[in-house]
Amino acid sequence: MRVVFTVLDAFPHSVIESEITPNLAQQAAMGAMPATGGESLMLSVTYSNHAAFMTGLPPLQTGHWGNWAWINNEFGKTYDSGPQGRTIFHDCEDANLRSVAVVGDHKLLATMGALEANVSWPPAGSPPEGTPLDAYGYPKDEAVIEAAANTDLDADFVLFHLNEPDTSMHMYGPDSAEARDQYQRSDHSYGLLVDLLKPLWDDTVLITVSDHCQEPTDHPECVNLRDHAKNAGWPVQIRNDGTGAIVIASEEISEEEFAQLQLEILRFEGVGGGVLAAPNVYLVWTEPHRMFGRGEPLTRGNHGSPRCTQQVAIVSGGHPAARNLGASVLRQRPGTLSWAPNIRDLLEIGAAH
Repeated sequence: MRVVFTVLDAFPHSVIESEITPNLAQQAAMGAMPATGGESLMLSVTYSNHAAFMTGLPPLQTGHWGNWAWINNEFGKTYDSGPQGRTIFHDCEDANLRSVAVVGDHKLLATMGALEANVSWPPAGSPPEGTPLDAYGYPKDEAVIEAAANTDLDADFVLFHLNEPDTSMHMYGPDSAEARDQYQRSDHSYGLLVDLLKPLWDDTVLITVSDHCQEPTDHPECVNLRDHAKNAGWPVQIRNDGTGAIVIASEEISEEEFAQLQLEILRFEGVGGGVLAAPNVYLVWTEPHRMFGRGEPLTRGNHGSPRCTQQVAIVSGGHPAARNLGASVLRQRPGTLSWAPNIRDLLEIGAAH
């Protein structure tokens, strides 16, 4: 059996229909797609969700609360710390199974532990000279397709990732004509990836997901909670993450003091809500159309809030196991943490096996 896990970064479940996304719609019709899609972790951002895709571990265990990780009492980027847990790539290696990773965001290779795959692209986590890059410096979908076409996909586990949907929505907003055009282009790219799988289709389970969706951030001013906290002398550290933010309490603050501080945060202009995710971790989000930061927003679309947790979730493929997994996700809505256990079960790898 070959399990293929394909991520369309930020792709909205809501636009999947035959006219706009014929290739995604075909896989949904041939397989299974829950009516409400899947559910991301909070915060609804890229790197923590991708690391959890490959580990099945929640932020409370890994410290990956968003695009920022809180490890050893300090903030760092998730791709610097790595996935902070055993990955599917480790399990494949131990079971003598072959794994492949071809991604459109080169930082994901370190984030997901995919540098441990038998084959990973971009090589060593850096786009080769001459690689077509998008406006944010990530390999374009066309580069991913070419790399995949030049890779032996006769493997036990294959990871694909297309990044351009996320970039387009950041630049123009998820409801823009430019984003709509990108949905169609990335659906076409997705169809080309599916075509590459066809020679071994009868032995393939294809899982297609997104990590989150996006929302418009067209309010003219960001929510500058971080500077306010510094000026007020709050005993916390804050990292902005689009329409979400991570608030970490210092070791000196009491539980009661932190609870009072959470009330003050909720009263700050532009903050829409928050949730205590761990005794020292408070995840907050903006009101609609706003993002955290300074001055004018740097993007027309962003993510991080609970409004962006809906994911694409499609199970298809020619192997009989695809039908069983598809029936399972229709019975119970899948989420980020669902996929690693399912993949391990399909490949009969990991501690439980």
